[in-house]
Amino acid sequence: MLAAVCILGGLLSASLVRFSPGYGADERELDPRFSQASVEAIRNSHRLNAGLLSYYGRYLAGAVHGDFGSSEWLQRPISSLIKERFPVTAKSVLLGVLLAWFVALAVSLAGVFFRGFYFDISTTLASGVLIALPAAVVAIFSVYLRAPVFVAIAVVTFPKLFRYLRNLLNHAYSQPYILAARARGISRAKILFHHVLPLASPALFALLGVSLAVAFGAAIPIEALCDSPGVGQLAWQAALNRDLPLIMNLTLLVTLITVAANMLANIAHEGAL
Repeated sequence: MLAAVCILGGLLSASLVRFSPGYGADERELDPRFSQASVEAIRNSHRLNAGLLSYYGRYLAGAVHGDFGSSEWLQRPISSLIKERFPVTAKSVLLGVLLAWFVALAVSLAGVFFRGFYFDISTTLASGVLIALPAAVVAIFSVYLRAPVFVAIAVVTFPKLFRYLRNLLNHAYSQPYILAARARGISRAKILFHHVLPLASPALFALLGVSLAVAFGAAIPIEALCDSPGVGQLAWQAALNRDLPLIMNLTLLVTLITVAANMLANIAHEGAL
């Protein structure tokens, strides 16, 4: 299933790029320094990849042997570009997810332990405002404030986490045996770690996979606007330069990470049950 989803994602990406307006146009054709023979060679290279299925078939045949092609824009092997840029994005995504989980858990637990009308209203309004902000707007604010990229990713991920975490914890703390444990004077820490978290752990594992997928998707516009040298910036620049081989591989990479995160979350969810 994972391989089928990745192959289908790459095919859909190639279709969108191949049939987009302006595909096949090359700025080098307008350069007066190139001779007519050079211009004709550039046009022939685009005609070679004119057929969607033929291009995609050649790509899959090369990928089986570890050859993911070269970037038409940067004239470098795509594997080396991803190897250079992926650690930057992975670090930003992991730090952003950790920060978002820490803040969301802290605010959710505070809402459970110190219930109050004004606290609930304020946190609901704050999360509603943050969830309505596009990732690009958050990136612009982070540029003005000179905040790190992982902080912007955490801001995008936090409201989605907080809403589910708050509902999960409220549901867990409303169980009869939790109320009985609180009535007997059992400490809050013991109730949390011995009763609440085991009850909510299947849903928390599923939420972890979703948060990773959301954070990685948000990293693309954030890295592009914050000028961070990661995979997101590379994908944005590849789209602007109509670099089909590079876009194909980056799309497959994003699809693979998203589907793998969801599959691991489902496996962890079933194991917790």
